[in-house]
Amino acid sequence: MLYLDTETTGIESFSEVCEIGLILATYEGTDLASGVHPRSFSALLRPAEPIPPEASAVHHITNEMVASSPALAEIVPELEPIVAGADMIAGHNLRFDLDILLRQVPELFGRFGEDAMLDTLRLARHVWPDLPSYALQALRYRFALDALLQMDGSAHRALFDAALVRALLEQIAGTDLTDCKTLRELGELARSPIEILTFEFGKYKGQLLEDIMVSDPDYVRWLLDQSWAKKEHPDLYHTLTRKSGRRDSARARKQGRDRKGDR
Repeated sequence: MLYLDTETTGIESFSEVCEIGLILATYEGTDLASGVHPRSFSALLRPAEPIPPEASAVHHITNEMVASSPALAEIVPELEPIVAGADMIAGHNLRFDLDILLRQVPELFGRFGEDAMLDTLRLARHVWPDLPSYALQALRYRFALDALLQMDGSAHRALFDAALVRALLEQIAGTDLTDCKTLRELGELARSPIEILTFEFGKYKGQLLEDIMVSDPDYVRWLLDQSWAKKEHPDLYHTLTRKSGRRDSARARKQGRDRKGDR
């Protein structure tokens, strides 16, 4: 398993990596393999664009700190052995990190298919569905993950956050919170649909799905007909499809009873 975290110049898809942290660990089932010590790698990187002060305020990496650092493409030979040693990759909101890395160094991280990805943010939402926050730092303090770390560091620095991702996954794997026996099964659970309660975009952002399905069913039907909705918002699409199907079935049963009453 390769644990990944990056620090970037922003939160947009066109942002660039200014620090990368990797931890490679070997498992038997969900337990660390005995006699095989995890390997780690981290590096500050010089992005093609300046680091905005707003980004520095989060991770405390400044333009001065990376001025003499290599660009990401320049350290591919160093990254290759550790990345090639993994058959799975894990991160917190993994898709954000991977999308940027796939744009910058596709030859390195393009080897991981969907079935090899494990997003601990999605996994945490499945395991603890009612938490107020799934931010990595919030989970860190809620579940005392520092006790599982074997290193010192600071929040929002790549290697430390990669270690937190590892601690979070091992915390979940070491309990009876799921029936998963392997990391691949945990990955499948993380990728499975999540029930959504509120709209996360559009004119009904923040409002309950159940309310909008009653007050504006035409909008829901329109949304379910949009191809981009399934691709860009799969959890919302799944939830609306399931709830709409349940409502349609209930309506059909009621109409059937009404027809019988008319006879």
